[in-house]
Amino acid sequence: MVCRCRCGHLLLIRESLSFRNMNHFDLQVRQVSGRSLAFLRFDLKGEKVNKFNRDVMAEFEALIPLLKSKSSEIEALILVSGKPGNFIAGADITLFQAAKTAPEAQALSEAGQKLLNEWEDLPFPRVVAINGSCMGGGCELSLASSAIVMSNDPAARIGLPETLLGVIPGMGGCIRMPWKVGLATALDLILSGKTLTGEKAEKAGLADACLPKEDFEENATAWVVRNLDRLKKGDRIAREPKFGGMGGLAGKLLENNPVGRSVVFKKAREGVLSKTKGKYPAPLEAINVIEETGTGFGSDFRGSRRDEAMKREARGFGEMAATSVSKNCIRIFFMTEGVKKATGLPEGRSAETKKIQSAAVLGAGVMGGGIAHLLADKGVNVRMKDIGLPGLEIGIQSALTLFKKSLKRKSITARQFDQKLARIAPTTTYDGFRSAEVVIEAVVERMDVKQSVLKELEGQVSDQCVIATNTSSLPVSQMQSVMKHPERFCGMHFFNPVHKMPLVEVIRGEKSSDQAVSQIFQFSKQIGKTPIVVKDGPGFLVNRLLMPYLTEAAIMVSDGVRIEELDRAMIEFGMPMGPIELIDEVGLDVGDKVGHILHDAFGERMSPPRTFERLLNEKRLGRKVGAGFYLYEGKDRSERKFDSGIYDLLGITPVDGKIPTEEMVDRCVLSMVNEAARCLDEGVVESAHDVDLGMIMGTGFPPFRGGLLRYAYDRGLKKIVERLSELSKVYGMRFEPSDALRRFAERGSFHR
Repeated sequence: MVCRCRCGHLLLIRESLSFRNMNHFDLQVRQVSGRSLAFLRFDLKGEKVNKFNRDVMAEFEALIPLLKSKSSEIEALILVSGKPGNFIAGADITLFQAAKTAPEAQALSEAGQKLLNEWEDLPFPRVVAINGSCMGGGCELSLASSAIVMSNDPAARIGLPETLLGVIPGMGGCIRMPWKVGLATALDLILSGKTLTGEKAEKAGLADACLPKEDFEENATAWVVRNLDRLKKGDRIAREPKFGGMGGLAGKLLENNPVGRSVVFKKAREGVLSKTKGKYPAPLEAINVIEETGTGFGSDFRGSRRDEAMKREARGFGEMAATSVSKNCIRIFFMTEGVKKATGLPEGRSAETKKIQSAAVLGAGVMGGGIAHLLADKGVNVRMKDIGLPGLEIGIQSALTLFKKSLKRKSITARQFDQKLARIAPTTTYDGFRSAEVVIEAVVERMDVKQSVLKELEGQVSDQCVIATNTSSLPVSQMQSVMKHPERFCGMHFFNPVHKMPLVEVIRGEKSSDQAVSQIFQFSKQIGKTPIVVKDGPGFLVNRLLMPYLTEAAIMVSDGVRIEELDRAMIEFGMPMGPIELIDEVGLDVGDKVGHILHDAFGERMSPPRTFERLLNEKRLGRKVGAGFYLYEGKDRSERKFDSGIYDLLGITPVDGKIPTEEMVDRCVLSMVNEAARCLDEGVVESAHDVDLGMIMGTGFPPFRGGLLRYAYDRGLKKIVERLSELSKVYGMRFEPSDALRRFAERGSFHR
């Protein structure tokens, strides 16, 4: 057979040998332009993605001697995937999730290392042709290959995300990544868990080539034929990496001497501790492994030196896999994977949904602009309407600023910047709204205004259009009451800032149809968010749980607890910021409004603290105006400073060490646990997983603790009840354990 690849090279292909007696691998040897090439196709039967499970590992182990026996007939081997959009997702996470001890997990790592060492030692070049996601173990297999060729499809990405699961690369990734890309780049990739497109991987020296996605396998084959002699010699084809993070002679000197390397490791540890506060041990262990094994760019670690390095990595992997942090991170991973497969409807129910191409945002300003930016960034054409030019200008400026930041970070090109911005069409009329498949209403948070706008909107859209309201506190069912077609309406609560916060609460009103709820649920995933479905009610889920947390923090400040001590205690617990800083971030006016809504609904246990009143009277509304409990200065008011006069303003005399740190944490966190039990019992959400996912994605509750209810479960539900009872005797009935929590404690779980 004769064919021509897109690169213009003529390929003469003749099949000579075929081996088809394997379940997940297909091996063929062909003559291509006079060269004898083996093509190995990996296609895990019955799964959407390729991964290293026990069956695959066993078959791969049996494949190695077969390949060795055919080495005289094979000049090079090309590994491709039979899964569109996926190369290898990595190792089967359930394998090391099930490992109960460090030695068990270490044995899994050693088995994987042995296979990849044997792959690396095959007597002919091995090239991986990646046209989809290549993660974890897939990346480690690639690093053990002679060359990595990637597609320029944006879906083709490569990386080592193990630290995000609380472990370290355990199939040679900690050892081989520095060999391939140098110390600084390897540390950046491993410690962050980031993934690279083909173009960025080629630029980093990780991929040896980035080829067009069209006719990719033919292009990859032609590349191998052109470079076969160099591959046989063991030449490096990839470009030289950016040593030391700076490149050039200075970067080489930094990485290639003990003093310079110690500086690189020191900076890496400081960076990890700054981001994780020491709560996640895996990144630090990865640094230890790389430092102790002495691995570096271009190293030849074959033989005993490689064996010793691999043993150290396997031991580190085993120790990390046995930690509670890893177990909780993996649990969260499976929860988010569950969302990807979910429809937003109870089991047994379904609705027809579609990918959204055209949408509209009704109401501009900062929030509307943020939503429009998100939609345009994800490829959705969006109309953004406001009643006047001032609001539109704010909305466009908000979107423009975010796109400029992406351009400055080089996460998008100048061409992409123009394309994405062009997807937003500002307007003061309803022109174009009839083509919108989804409209997101984001006007001022007032019921009368929203009802008026929604009544007007219904006459301006098609009958098939789904309408959603971005509300943080107002009842969705009450908005529906004025609509002619309430069934196509539901809530879509974004969290601020929209481009950063991953959660969307999809709120089902009394008359919301399955189709509307499922469409907004799927649309949320389409634009990169993690949705949970929430029953309509005061505060929905996240704000209802967050308010007791913030209220209790404000009460403690009123009682003389130092703001700095309280914020420090909760950051030490693992929260991304302290509760007082969070109040400033949300805005005291917003918090006060939501607080009164919840107080009206739930009574004294949600009574707003009087601490807010003096600051509200002084117009100290938080970061957005430059002053709240703290002062905010600099560009974007990003510099937070403590205001020594805040206590005089509040009429408070603070006392150092007023209450123990553990009590501060319990008063804040257990208030949320108590309210979460009520929410679960009332069916605000379907499961404890929804609560945990909502709190992690919506408030930054520490993932290493597994989520709010997982934290309570691990601590012991009966112990939580006892502790709340103790607090109620000292601080009042707001801490009285709810009947719902008592029932869950008796059952020993949060299953309804």
